[in-house]
Amino acid sequence: MNEKLPIAILLPHASLDIPPELDGRITLTPEQIFNEADAYTDRIYDFRDHVLYYEVFPYARALVDVNRPANSALLKRQGDGVVKRFTSYGAAVYHLQMEPEESLERYLINRYWQPWHDRLARIAADPRVKLVIDCHSMAAQGPAKYDDPGRLRPCVEVGNLGDIYGNLYPPRGRISAPPQVTRALAEALGDSLADVAALTEVGAYTAVNTPFWGGWDLWLHSASPQPWLMIELNRALYIGDQTGDSPVVGLDNGRITDLRQRIWQAIETIVPLVK
Repeated sequence: MNEKLPIAILLPHASLDIPPELDGRITLTPEQIFNEADAYTDRIYDFRDHVLYYEVFPYARALVDVNRPANSALLKRQGDGVVKRFTSYGAAVYHLQMEPEESLERYLINRYWQPWHDRLARIAADPRVKLVIDCHSMAAQGPAKYDDPGRLRPCVEVGNLGDIYGNLYPPRGRISAPPQVTRALAEALGDSLADVAALTEVGAYTAVNTPFWGGWDLWLHSASPQPWLMIELNRALYIGDQTGDSPVVGLDNGRITDLRQRIWQAIETIVPLVK
């Protein structure tokens, strides 16, 4: 077997399962849970045989989102914390009067959020790891409750907490990876995906820190020596257009396999920049 590269792959939003503690409380349909998820990213970014760490959070981000701060006072949008209250399209997560009480919310944070971030802290402290990639996908158009409602999104973007060039954005105070590494990954992904036919319209082909500059995974752990980057792949490349209630789209094995190979090829090109 080939030697593993000094990379950690994180997948906080790939799953569709409901935590058992919330069973019976959820008003969301399977379609709504699917359209909130980074669906099939556990297949697209399945590099477990090639990297040092491969971490997948096992529950649906529509319900428990480990890429958010545990302190609700830090939230930009109320109800969009670790324990969700609303979807990105504005649908209520819970049946009336069945939202988790404060004690259950705290339990869920301790049971699921804390162990995830404990694992990420161990990755950050592992001197063998030279690059961490937080892997996501995004709807082709901004959901109703996000900052870019209805706006076409790029084919792929890379985030490092910085500005549109990957440089420091002063109000945030730091970046999670050097600008040259950030731009190199964005360019490599753009080149590798350039001839993939989208299933619905997309915006600019590649971007840096647009529409997302990074989540809590990057913010909390990227003070470590190694670069931490976020990839957002447009679901126009393998699902098509979505709304909150769109039907579940089945897995297209051929398209997923092709995307996985192209993305890995791009990641390999930047490893010499971080070793």
